[in-house]
This record gives sequence, C-alpha cells and structure tokens, in this order.
Amino acid sequence: MSDPARLRYNTIAIGLHWLLAALIIFMLVMGEDMMQSAELGDNKPVALHVSLGVIILVLSLFRLVWRVMNPPPPPEASTKPWEATLSKVTHGLFYVLMIGLPLSGALGFAGFSSRDMDGQTVSVLGLFPMPLIANPGLPAIAMHKVGSNLMIGLVVLHVLAALKHQFIDKDGVLRRMSPH
Repeated sequence: MSDPARLRYNTIAIGLHWLLAALIIFMLVMGEDMMQSAELGDNKPVALHVSLGVIILVLSLFRLVWRVMNPPPPPEASTKPWEATLSKVTHGLFYVLMIGLPLSGALGFAGFSSRDMDGQTVSVLGLFPMPLIANPGLPAIAMHKVGSNLMIGLVVLHVLAALKHQFIDKDGVLRRMSPH
C-alpha cells in the first residue's frame, strides 16, 4: 500500500503553487492597466508591476529548485498516458513562462526608462533601483505580450483540467495540491 502523504505535494510546493497562482493571476488581470498608468504619469502601479515581476521570478526559481530536490508525487493510477504527457508539457511551459515573463518584462522595461515622470528612479520593492539593461527594443515587449497571452491560455487549461478531475473523473487529483 502506498503512503498517502506521498500522493500529495509537500507543504512548501503547495504554498508556492498557490502564492504564485495568486500573483500570476493578479498580474495577468491588472498588468496591462498597471503599465498604462505610466502614460498618465502615475508610476506607483509601474513600480508595483516591476516589484511583483521580480517576486514572481525569485519564487519561480526557488520553486524550480525545490521541485528538482523534492520530486512531485507520481500520477494517480487512473491518469491516462495522454493526460500525464499533457500535464508534463503544461508544467514545463509554466516554468518557462514563470521565468521568461519577468525576464522579458525586465528587458522590455529597459526600452522605456528607469525613471518615472517626476524623474524618480523606479525601484524594486523600494530596495534597489530597476537596472537599465541594453535596450533590446520592441522584441522584448512583444515577447512579454505573447508570453502573457500564452500564460492566460495555460492557466485556463490548468483550471479546466483540475475541474475535470474534480467533478467528472472524481479521482482526487485536486486534493494533491489542496492545502490541508
């Protein structure tokens, strides 16, 4: 008989999953509005957007290291091979985007300015200034927008898959990532 605790993600993985989910969904919903506020001269939302992007990057890197050191539980016995493959591909894409979006955002931000309309330096969490990186121009901004749209699609797919497992398959997959 298998250990029931081994069928669940560990507490750190669960906490990182839900914290990153909340931050990512917030950024997907509010990110564009936050950046457009700079055009109106309000840099506080831009600083928040940058700061949250840095937090997402750091947490995502930590989550990736944690996942390598603490492999996830094996798939449920009822998981079909195509579902397991799709899950692996989806999770891989999530990591690419959770790391790539903040990096492309930083590169795209360099195409603007590290100073707001009042000449104040945009800082990350109020701790250090946003560094200026060699301006890559529009490609980084375009990558960031495409990546954001891909992230929206992945989040929708992920939520739909979780709901399918919960209400159609009733196989307990959702419990693996649920807080106790």
